[in-house]
Amino acid sequence: MTDEPRRSMDGYGPEDMAIPEWRLIQNMGGEWAKTLGGVPGQFFNKLTDEVADELNLIVVDILIGRTKWGREISDAGPLCASNDAKGGFSIYGEVCANCPDRLDAPWSVDATERRTKCCTNYTILGIDLDHDNLPVILRAHGTSALACRQLITQLKMNKTLKGEYHRAIVNVKRQEKTTPYGPTFTLHPKVVELITDATRAGELKAESIRLLGTPIPLPEGRPDEEPTPEPLGYTPEGVPFYSEEEGVKLMEPAATDPTATKEPPAVATAPTGAKQPPAKAAPPAKEEKKEKPPVPECEPLDLNF
Repeated sequence: MTDEPRRSMDGYGPEDMAIPEWRLIQNMGGEWAKTLGGVPGQFFNKLTDEVADELNLIVVDILIGRTKWGREISDAGPLCASNDAKGGFSIYGEVCANCPDRLDAPWSVDATERRTKCCTNYTILGIDLDHDNLPVILRAHGTSALACRQLITQLKMNKTLKGEYHRAIVNVKRQEKTTPYGPTFTLHPKVVELITDATRAGELKAESIRLLGTPIPLPEGRPDEEPTPEPLGYTPEGVPFYSEEEGVKLMEPAATDPTATKEPPAVATAPTGAKQPPAKAAPPAKEEKKEKPPVPECEPLDLNF
């Protein structure tokens, strides 16, 4: 037995660490990744500043959440969110089923409309096989949300796995899709191999159990999205709109206050004591034209004297 001091860090677990997160670089956003040599369609590790063309991982768990970011693009956090979409409550304790902005199929609408909705998103907690079996997070949102649903199907319906997801090696590539505003990239995960070595499978199972229940933080900022058109204009409050119909709706008082009623604009009056501008003289009245009396008809003159 020694009297060496014990490091506090020796007692830290996954809940005390910032789990590395891989992000798919899009044509818009991701400026830091691009300065490090990353190009759209590649994966960028926010913690290690690494760039990769594809990923190979073991899925530990897949969490379903919700996030509403709002129309304005900024580095601020979401307007509302839920870490557990199945639970039905937001982080503010509100019932998600009653939210008029709820959207369960974010891949079915374009990016402009998604900004106005509270969209379902997926977070993959996994083991990075290409980087010393480190824990890893991969978030699927927008059009990539459908790909994550398909991955759940691959894992759940595989009769060989029988729920032993730690034996499935998942390869994640990019898939390019065309939108009305330009190309975008989505996740393309696929089960490519099943581990048959008992020793390796046992190690991955133990690591998966250790990572289960690790708290997953909310996204730090708005995910990089597919390209969108420039705003057509802004409301007096600075909210952008992308069509004339949306602009008219946002400008209406009822858009922000359902009880508001439209009132006629008030007539501006000068303050008391202010010098009044000279009144304009009324235009002169038009003189009525008097009709001339009709000329009486005369008999023709007799010129024969």
